Amino acid sequence: MSRGRPKSETRTRIVHNLVRRDGARCFYCRRPFGPEMVGATLDHYVPRALWKTWRQRNLVLSCGPCNNVKADTLPWPFAMLLLRNVRQNQLWRDACGAAS
Repeated sequence: MSRGRPKSETRTRIVHNLVRRDGARCFYCRRPFGPEMVGATLDHYVPRALWKTWRQRNLVLSCGPCNNVKADTLPWPFAMLLLRNVRQNQLWRDACGAAS
């Protein structure tokens, strides 16, 4: 399921699974969706441009405005986690001349 956009019935199943996992609200602003999930969009937490997958571990439910604001960027907490892990890597420290 990592290529192209999933079929409608697959997307519906994904939405139901995400509701069970995260609740029926926007992952970012926490506003609840209506009974028919009106306004809910699927968002790739790690942008699809960086990780071309439709796996549910990288998907969240988002309202349209939050999805548009996030766009193709990494959420700040995730970016900080990546930077912290890179800085702790010995190869990075050796390349930058950082003390062990």
